[in-house]
Amino acid sequence: MNTCAAGQSRTLFAPPERLAPDEILRQSTALGDLAGLADLLDCMPDFVMIVNEQRQIVFGNKPLREFARHRPGGTMLGLRPGEFLDCRQAGLAPSGCGTGEACRTCGAVNAILSGLAGRSVMYECRIATPAVEAYDLRIWASPFRWQTGHYALVIAADISDEKRRQVLEQIFFHDILNTAGSIHGLSELIRANPAEATEFKDDLYQTAEALVDEIRSQRMLLAAERNELPVTLVPASARQVLDSVAQAYHRHPVAKGKSIAISPGLTDFILETDVALLHRVLGNLLKNALEAVRPGATVELGAEERPDGHQFWCHNDGVIPREILLQLFQRSFSTKGPGRGIGTYSIRLLTERYLGGRVSVTSSPEAGTCFTLSFPKRGSAPDGPPPSAAGPGEHPAVSAPTP
Repeated sequence: MNTCAAGQSRTLFAPPERLAPDEILRQSTALGDLAGLADLLDCMPDFVMIVNEQRQIVFGNKPLREFARHRPGGTMLGLRPGEFLDCRQAGLAPSGCGTGEACRTCGAVNAILSGLAGRSVMYECRIATPAVEAYDLRIWASPFRWQTGHYALVIAADISDEKRRQVLEQIFFHDILNTAGSIHGLSELIRANPAEATEFKDDLYQTAEALVDEIRSQRMLLAAERNELPVTLVPASARQVLDSVAQAYHRHPVAKGKSIAISPGLTDFILETDVALLHRVLGNLLKNALEAVRPGATVELGAEERPDGHQFWCHNDGVIPREILLQLFQRSFSTKGPGRGIGTYSIRLLTERYLGGRVSVTSSPEAGTCFTLSFPKRGSAPDGPPPSAAGPGEHPAVSAPTP
């Protein structure tokens, strides 16, 4: 078998070896002789592909071929699925799709490996592109034998709408309903005891404000995903932004028994930004951190001006397990159960697509967990895409174009 030299190939998960182009062409030609099967697969609306033992695409149905025409090079042969779909992690892995540390949690790679091992499986897959697009796929993989070759037949169905519906149902039928229930309860107390209305007015206002804020947050996220979110850049004080965020969550239920602190070494500076969007991103970071720490803990917000840009951060003493760290920022991933997973995804979407910055996170038992937003000064641009992982404890943001 004509396998490409792997002298410099490295992997943190799946085998890195590939076949040479002439061998890929030979396999593709042989599979093109499948009597009637190609016509049948062309009728399927989902992506259907056949991958070889090196996980390279050697056959694709009509939807896959049509999609290929719109990507650089206009081809799919020889690419691995993550490379074909412009997966962010595939471009950062040492030897392409399947060879990065984050690939260990990828449903597509694991499904293909199972199919090649002789098992029929179905997994879900979350893929992020460098353009901050997020898609969810359901992957079926089955062993496929043809002539003397061992392959996997892979079907990829876009379930992004299904996942989005689950999230909205969770938010509106659980979170918002609970908040509305609290408002109803406070209203009943005021109705039953009009003379004590003053006692409940602050709680009623804060609960109603939380309800409106959640609805606004979802409306903003939907507009952001449709590329319809307006951005208004104005000069803003870093200190005032942080103070405003801290004040907004000072009496929030997730802050009960916990403290919010502004970094004592903060030196105020002015940056040009969309204040509402930056406030939303920092608020999401702060809320997530408050939810993650125990009573009595402190969450710290900070900011710093550097020669090449500005940074904001949110730090707590907790630790994120490595397997969770590798999946952060993906739209449908959450440690809170099905139908969640929008928080960190929205942080990356708003920061990188609309505010022109980068988001990263470090987490270790020694230093705790710190989410960092980095923004270049206006007139300069970040050097290349955000890296996937800068070190053993660091993992910047990570997600698949729709079939």
